[in-house]
Amino acid sequence: MAVIGWGKPRIFVKDLDVSSPKWEELPTPVEDSTQLTTTKGDKQEAKIEGGENEDIKYGKNTYALVLNIRAAKGRKRPINDSDGVVAHNYAVALQPEDPEVPGFCMEKTTVSVEDTFTSADGGVWAYTFDALKYAAEKKQVQWGKIIVTPTTGSPITKIECDPDDEDGDGDKFEVAPNSGIGG
Repeated sequence: MAVIGWGKPRIFVKDLDVSSPKWEELPTPVEDSTQLTTTKGDKQEAKIEGGENEDIKYGKNTYALVLNIRAAKGRKRPINDSDGVVAHNYAVALQPEDPEVPGFCMEKTTVSVEDTFTSADGGVWAYTFDALKYAAEKKQVQWGKIIVTPTTGSPITKIECDPDDEDGDGDKFEVAPNSGIGG
């Protein structure tokens, strides 16, 4: 059992703009390509005479999940695009190799894809999931144990996030539930 969330993750996506959204597991990404990147919020400084700061304020961070998937024989693009532009918003959840270790979810993202090729990797689809605000009371990225039902096989009926904090089990929630279902 791992203590940290490294290794081969399972990544799940859900198209939020179709009539009956379903979770799908992405193919295993290219080794070491999966990264959650943070862009620090803008810094605002209140300067006084002499150049010192009287106060400093930061804007909120923004987040992007980036991963590469090989264009292999018989494999279709997991998310449709038009020259890199994906028309629909997606929810995404990442479960570490050890499912007991905290992962994260982003309940609403804008997705883009870049086609690349190298002689070492062949064709690669480089996906970027930029986090959007899902609901006023929720963070853009939510950390916790990612619970997939069922744990193996398909179809996946739901994905839940159980935050690892002192609030107990009462704060577990379904990730991007379909309208009128779960919650």
